Amino acid sequence: MMLPVEIGKVEFRSIVDEVRAVGNIVADQRVILKSEVRGKLVEFPVKEGQRVRAGHLVAQIDPREYRLQVERLHADLVSAQKDLDMAEEGARPEDQARLKAQEQARASALDLARKEEIRFRKLVEEGVISQSQYDTVKDRVLQAEESFRASKAELAAGKKGREEDIHKMRAQLESMTKQLEMAELDLEKTSIIAPYNGVLLSREVEVGAYLKDGDSVAEMIGASSLKALIELPQSYRSRLRELREIEFYIPELGIRFKEKSRLKSRVRIIPDASIFSGNIQAQVELSNPDPKLFPGVTLEAYLRFNVRKNVKHVPSISLVIGEQGTIVYVARDGKAALVPVKAGLERDGWVEVTDFTNQLTQQTNLIIRGSGAVFPGASVMATIGGPKGPPGGGPPGAGPPGKPKGKKPGGGPPEKGKGPGSPSKGPAKGQSKENPPARNAEKPASSSPAKASGQPETKPTGKPS
Repeated sequence: MMLPVEIGKVEFRSIVDEVRAVGNIVADQRVILKSEVRGKLVEFPVKEGQRVRAGHLVAQIDPREYRLQVERLHADLVSAQKDLDMAEEGARPEDQARLKAQEQARASALDLARKEEIRFRKLVEEGVISQSQYDTVKDRVLQAEESFRASKAELAAGKKGREEDIHKMRAQLESMTKQLEMAELDLEKTSIIAPYNGVLLSREVEVGAYLKDGDSVAEMIGASSLKALIELPQSYRSRLRELREIEFYIPELGIRFKEKSRLKSRVRIIPDASIFSGNIQAQVELSNPDPKLFPGVTLEAYLRFNVRKNVKHVPSISLVIGEQGTIVYVARDGKAALVPVKAGLERDGWVEVTDFTNQLTQQTNLIIRGSGAVFPGASVMATIGGPKGPPGGGPPGAGPPGKPKGKKPGGGPPEKGKGPGSPSKGPAKGQSKENPPARNAEKPASSSPAKASGQPETKPTGKPS
């Protein structure tokens, strides 16, 4: 008996491998602002959730004590610098003038003493005075010479100054300079500023609190640099180098954008896979994030890989799942022939298949409806149908006659005698009730085995070839 079947064609399509993933927007920068000096918090102008710019004030510690310390050290430094300058220049001008006048006076006294010694020496030789009187005058000359030498040395010391005192004063001046720099740094630390553009997440303290070194003040995240954190099946880990583009969709904000440039350097894998899902996480740096984006928002990501050309597709209703696995039936010279295939990705009623035996071509007459009732070698008769699209109705069949063990992916069983491909209510002529044709398996909840397997979607890039 001829079994009526609907005939279609195999389509060859160019498709882009696409995988859908979900994730979140995360901040590339996150920091906890802490106090670096002790003091009372007197100002906190930024509220939680408020955007701040780099360098703007976030919180202010009372700076008065630190400002007074800076002013005191600055005054001490100025005074020490003046003392050093005077020491390097020697004695003051008035002191130098006094020492010079003293030297001149003692030089005059020495000259007078020498003249008197000469006069008294002549008088001793003439016998006018005694030797003792001459000795007294001679002793005065010696004293005048000593006094003159001392005055001259004092004047030289006043001009030069003492080198050891200068070295000591220089060391003190350098130490005071360092103390002033530290005091100025502490004064600067009383102002807690934002290190980069971002958003203040939380305030850990309030105005009036006394802070110590290391106390947490606020937490903020960067807003200028954002990343997308998504989860992917581990099988895509080695394929990221083939990535061509990523399309992101933010349902909450209605924002859609793509990332295409430098994906190899901007997509990084976090090697620690989830012990629950087995998926891996990938971070994608966003090149120019929309100002409306913020950390924590949920996103959908569509990762598109290389284009595969001339990929075989069959209507999903032509697939039969039975003991032999997944198969399709083709019509050759009026007879049904079985072709084993491996179902892949499904889209719009068409399923990508792998043809192990290379039997499917563009000229192949593919049995679309009625495949559940036929078996290898059965005589078939083509009815109205064609390759313009997947026909509606009719779930896949379950296998050859006498072996109704096909899987039931979902839905209810057909009524008795009304299986797809069997227009009559009873068994076909020439067949007994004990060995009826196999009924079709029920249609799966997913439109094809590809969806039921949890594999990622595939997106066609052009019209069927």
